[in-house]
Amino acid sequence: MLLITGGLCAQEQVFNVQRYCIDEEPFKKGECDRTGNEYSFVFLDSKKSNVVFFLTEMRLKYKIVKSGVFSFDPNYTVYTLENEKEQIEMRINKQNTKIEFLYPNNHIYLTVGKSTKAVN
Repeated sequence: MLLITGGLCAQEQVFNVQRYCIDEEPFKKGECDRTGNEYSFVFLDSKKSNVVFFLTEMRLKYKIVKSGVFSFDPNYTVYTLENEKEQIEMRINKQNTKIEFLYPNNHIYLTVGKSTKAVN
């Protein structure tokens, strides 16, 4: 169950991805079909309701549809994201050290280094 809240982060945050793990269907908890440590970023701007995810050579842009605290694990904030192609779920832990992008055919798990807030 998702608890809807408004204004979780009032400004843009930049997450510096240190490592990624991609688990492809069929999903096996903790398994990585592809891993890497290419320098990647996640930009989260709740004021503009958007997320931009740069992973290796991919650039994915999403609109935040809703957000809230994940009721099964209150240590995570859950975002429902959509673009013209799909709707997915993104989870970020309270420590801002783990981000998950949950797609229908794969799950991308990110380990994040120091995150920063962008200067407006």
